[in-house]
Amino acid sequence: TLAKMKLLKTALHLTFLLIEPYRILSLLNISHTALQSPRINSKGTKIDEYSKNDALKVDASIKYNKIEMGLSINPRNIFAKELDRNSAPVILFGSKCIKNEMEKMAQILAENYIDLNDLIESKGAEEALIIFKKSGGGAISILHKNIFKHKNWAAFLKNLPITIHIVNFNNPSKESERKFLNGKCKYTLVFEEKMLDEAKLDLTHLVKRARKPHPSKEDIKLDMGENTFFLSLTFPELKPHSELLSKLVQGSDAMELRVDLLGDRDPYNVLRQMQFLRRKTQNLPIIFTVRSKGQCGNFEDDPESLFELVKWGLRGGAEYLDIEMNWEMKYRMKIINLAKKSYPSTVLIGSYHIVGQKKNIPEIKKLFKRCCNNGKVDAVKVVTTAFEESDSYKVHLAAEESNLHVPYIALCLSPKGVLSRVLNKRFTPVTHQLLPFVAAPGQLTTDQIMNSRKALNILTDKKFYIFGFPISASPSPNMHNGGFEKFGLPYTFERCESESTEKMENVLKRDDFGGASVTIPHKQNVIQFLDEVSEVASEIGAVNTVIVKHNEKTGKKCLFGENTDWLGIYRPIKSKFVAKKSKNFALIVGAGGAAMSGMYAMKKLGLELLVYNRTAKKAQELAQRFGGTAIEELSSDCLMKAVGQEFPDVVISTVPGSSGFKLPVEFLKHKPIVFDAAYKPAKTALLEQAVENECPFVQGAEMLVEQGIEQFQLWTKRRAPKLVMSEAVYSMVE
Repeated sequence: TLAKMKLLKTALHLTFLLIEPYRILSLLNISHTALQSPRINSKGTKIDEYSKNDALKVDASIKYNKIEMGLSINPRNIFAKELDRNSAPVILFGSKCIKNEMEKMAQILAENYIDLNDLIESKGAEEALIIFKKSGGGAISILHKNIFKHKNWAAFLKNLPITIHIVNFNNPSKESERKFLNGKCKYTLVFEEKMLDEAKLDLTHLVKRARKPHPSKEDIKLDMGENTFFLSLTFPELKPHSELLSKLVQGSDAMELRVDLLGDRDPYNVLRQMQFLRRKTQNLPIIFTVRSKGQCGNFEDDPESLFELVKWGLRGGAEYLDIEMNWEMKYRMKIINLAKKSYPSTVLIGSYHIVGQKKNIPEIKKLFKRCCNNGKVDAVKVVTTAFEESDSYKVHLAAEESNLHVPYIALCLSPKGVLSRVLNKRFTPVTHQLLPFVAAPGQLTTDQIMNSRKALNILTDKKFYIFGFPISASPSPNMHNGGFEKFGLPYTFERCESESTEKMENVLKRDDFGGASVTIPHKQNVIQFLDEVSEVASEIGAVNTVIVKHNEKTGKKCLFGENTDWLGIYRPIKSKFVAKKSKNFALIVGAGGAAMSGMYAMKKLGLELLVYNRTAKKAQELAQRFGGTAIEELSSDCLMKAVGQEFPDVVISTVPGSSGFKLPVEFLKHKPIVFDAAYKPAKTALLEQAVENECPFVQGAEMLVEQGIEQFQLWTKRRAPKLVMSEAVYSMVE
C-alpha cells in the first residue's frame, strides 16, 4: 500500500528497514482471509498449492502473523504521551550473553530491528531517541544503564506499554541485573537454551496479549459463559507430564496454574511453567492462582510475599488473575491498580474461601460484596464449606440475592458440597481423572458435572433448526452440531425445509424447541409467529435467528427474533475497509433480507448507501427505508449522476451465486472491497472477477461463519468454538 511504501522509504533513509516485505506478502496470501474461498485467496494465488488444513494451521499456529498478532506498528502515534497499546513499539531488554538469541527473537517484530545500544553509541542519546521515535519500530537493547540515566529516554521508556525483559533460564544474568531490568520492564519472557523456536512463539503470544485492551463485560460473560470449565492443575512440575497435558484440555475452557502447588516457586521457573503450559494446551487461557494456606491452598499466609508472586502472573501475560480478598485493602488495591494501569487485558477474579466454618446466607452475601471490591474486579468467586447438602443451595441463593453485576462462581468445599458445583452455571473449576490429586475437596470432572446436570434436568435436550427453502446443501447443521459436540451439549441442529410457513409454525411450538436459524424465503415470514423482535431486527426488517427466552417471574416461554446477518457482513468488511475520503459509498445489489442486512451493516460502518435491483421499485423501497440512493443501472455514468462518484468503495452482492452476476469493469479500477453473500459455488463469477482485478474480497462462507458464531453464542450463552465451526463450513463449501 502507499502508506507502507512511504514508511519503507523513510526507514531506508534512516538505514533502519522496519518492514518485512516478504513476510507481509506471505501473510496476505496465507491468512484466515485465504480461507474465504477453497481455491483462491484475496491476492489471486491458487489455494490448491496447499490444503485448507495447512492454511488453517498457518493461521492457528501463530506463524509470526504480524497483523493477527498486532505486531505491526503505526509510527504516527509514537509521539503521543499515552501510547496506544496496539501501535506502540515493543522493546526487548536483556544481557550481553543472550544478544544473539534476542536478535533472532526481535526479527518477529521487525526484520531489521533497531539495536538501541548501537544507535545510542553512534548517534548519541538525544539524536537516537528522535530517530527511534520517528521509526516507530521494534527494538532490542542489551542492558545499557545509560539509557535509563538519560532523562528523556527514561520518561519515554516508562510510558511504553510493552517492554519485555528476556531471561535465559539455564544461564541467568546476575541477580542485580535482573532486578534492575524487572523494575524497568513491564513483562518478562523466560527461554531455555536450544528452544529458540518455542521462545519465538512465546514472545509472539505475549505481545499479542499485551496489545489487547480490557475485554468488555459482554466478552467476559461469554468467556466465562454457561457450561464453561477450567481445569485446576496440581502438578509440582509440568514438564514430566508433557504428553498428558494435551489430553487434559478436553472439556476445559481454561487452565488454572496453581502456583502454590509448584515445587519451585522461583518467579522465573513459574513463568517457564506458564509458557510451557500454553504450548502444550493449544494456548488455552491461563488462570494464575497463588492460594494461601488460610484459603485452602499451600502458600504461606504472608500477603507481602504472596502478592509479590501474584505480580508475575501479570508479567507473564495471564488471561485471568485470582486475587484473594481475605487480605487488607492496601494489598488488594495495589495489585488491582497495577493490573488496570499496565495490564488491561487481564481479567481480575476476586476470590474468598471459607474453610471449616459454617456460614449463613447474610454472611455469604457479605463475602460476595467483599469480593466485588467496590466494582474493581471483573468476576467473583466465593467458596464456603458444606456441612450438609442444603449448604450447596445457600451459596447460590446468596449469590442471586446479591444482585451481582459481574459473573460469579459459587461453590462449597467437602463431598457434601458437590451439588454446588453442578449448580454453578459458569466457569466451574474441575479436576481430571489423570491428575495426581484434586485441587479442592469435592471437585468433580467435566463429564461428572455435565452428566449430573442432564440427570437433574438442569441441562435438557434441545432441538435447533434451520428454516428455509431450498436448504438441503446448507452447512449450518454441520457448523452448529460441531459446536454442540465440542462442548458436550445435548443439542441437535436439523433442517426444516419447506416453502410454506405451516411446518415452521409447528416446529416453533415444540416443547424441545431451542432456537432456529432462518433463511430465504422466511426471514420476514417468521416474524408473525414471534412474541418479540430486537430493535436491530426491526430496523433491518428481517429475522435470521430465533431465540427461546423465559420470563424470570412466570417462566413463560417467549420466542425472540434477532438478526445476526448484518454482523456477518459488517465484521469482515470492517477488518478490510480503510476510509480514503470524507464520503465513501457502498453498493448493495439485491433487495431481499440479506440486502437489508447489508444496508444496515454499511450504515453502521458510516458509508453512504447505493442500492441496485433488477426490479427498480424494490430498490427504491430499500433506499427509502435506509436513507440511501437507488440506481437504475450499473454504470459509472449512473453513479456519477446519482452521487457524484463513478465507482463504489464497497460492493455487496446478495443475489444467488448461480446467477453469474458480474460488475462493470470500470467499477473495479479503484479496487473496491467485493463481498459476495453466496457461498455456493465457492468461486462465483463475481469473486473470480474480483481476483482478476486484484480487489480485496469476502466470500459468503465467511459471512455464514460470522453470523453463525453470533447465533451459537446467543443460544448457548458462551463463547463459540470458531475454528471448529469454520472447519465444518469450509469442508462443505469445498
